[in-house]
Amino acid sequence: MMSAKERLRKFVEYRGMGRNRFEELTGISVGYLSTKSPSIGSSIIERIACIYHDLNIEWLVTGQGKMIKSPYLSEIGTASNYKKLIHAPLIGRYAQAEYINRLNDKPYIDTLPTFPVVVEHESKSKSSYVCFEMWNDDMNDESDNSFNSGDILICREIDHTIRQRKLYFSKPKAFVIIHAEEGITVGQITSHDIETKIITLHSPNPLCDDRTIRLQDVKKLFNVVKLQRIVE
Repeated sequence: MMSAKERLRKFVEYRGMGRNRFEELTGISVGYLSTKSPSIGSSIIERIACIYHDLNIEWLVTGQGKMIKSPYLSEIGTASNYKKLIHAPLIGRYAQAEYINRLNDKPYIDTLPTFPVVVEHESKSKSSYVCFEMWNDDMNDESDNSFNSGDILICREIDHTIRQRKLYFSKPKAFVIIHAEEGITVGQITSHDIETKIITLHSPNPLCDDRTIRLQDVKKLFNVVKLQRIVE
């Protein structure tokens, strides 16, 4: 799988221009495209997106979809299908403890590193999206759907009103849970008792047991909407 930097090089070749010319037009440092680092900074992605409206940013960031919008979503897209780039807070594995203690501290949240996320236009605030670096093997069953340590989990927060509805899904969906006493955990919600407000959390890893959690002990609940595997 190509890295984001390799996809950007492919786009430059498609444009039929030299790397130096592209770097000059976008205002990025000379030689940037030739560096070995596979990733692209969020500020550079935003700058490129503002100049090259035909470039599919979701393809650039994740490799999904086609390189070129056809036709431009920004010109004919509706409110339901137009996509945009936001920068969601990224919680690294070593930042979890402080994040738990400062969940509602906006000045602190604003200092966190960010990760570029392509979302539907209707998502107006980046505060509803948070990204977590996968930190253990709870979601690793050695299948193609495993979450590996170091993967980035792109999550959207589930508010308290939605939590009052049934959270069980016919197809397994992963959730990140901020627990009042146990910290951050991840798993699939396989059942939700509305009356007792207890959910059952399942781990695909056969070495991990299912567990029950009271929703009243959950500080925040996030649905994992996408996984981004970082290619070194």
